Amino acid sequence: MAFGAVMDPRMKFIVIEYAYPKIYHGDESMRNVQHVRCLLYEMYEEYVRSSEAEFDGDGGIAGGSSRSTTNLLQSVDHQSTSKKYSGWHDFTSFVSSKISPRPIKSDLDNYLEDGLELCSEGQKFDVIAWWKNNQAKYRILSRMAVDILSIPVSTVASESTFSAGERVVHTYRSKLGVDTVQALLCGSNWVRCHYGLKGRVKVIFVHASFVDIYLVFHILIYEH
Repeated sequence: MAFGAVMDPRMKFIVIEYAYPKIYHGDESMRNVQHVRCLLYEMYEEYVRSSEAEFDGDGGIAGGSSRSTTNLLQSVDHQSTSKKYSGWHDFTSFVSSKISPRPIKSDLDNYLEDGLELCSEGQKFDVIAWWKNNQAKYRILSRMAVDILSIPVSTVASESTFSAGERVVHTYRSKLGVDTVQALLCGSNWVRCHYGLKGRVKVIFVHASFVDIYLVFHILIYEH
């Protein structure tokens, strides 16, 4: 629940810092806030490692884009070596020196440091659509957010939807437990004695133990 609240751009981590002091007291609230923050970064690092493995070690968002840009420029420069000099080699060298191989800040850091998405009270806000529109900016974090915020799909067999055959009470579902039978018999006996009622009790013994039989006979003898 905490991660789902943080992935809402209207609240981010500020909602944790606001709500936890109201739930916990003293130092316990600060410990839980730090615990959530550590778990959040641990989960994000798992998505980073998964993305690096998927993109063959291209790293995070900025790192992957910077490397791909450098490779593109180098390939274009290699193709243009046969042509006359146009200054493109100097430009690609300049770009390679300016682009860092790894991003200084992660997606998660940038997301938490950016301002909140302000919405008026009662205004509808589609969180999934917001992440879809910002997936280019938060390439790895958007995957993590969608996995946290998405609702798992549940299925049901079409036959069970239109057929009540399996929901019919059969012999294995129509028996009460021993404790329930004893409670009902005792309760009936007490109510009859309280109101001075007398009547015949019809008892069907189904899978009854010796204690149940003794109890029923005791009630019948007491009433008659």
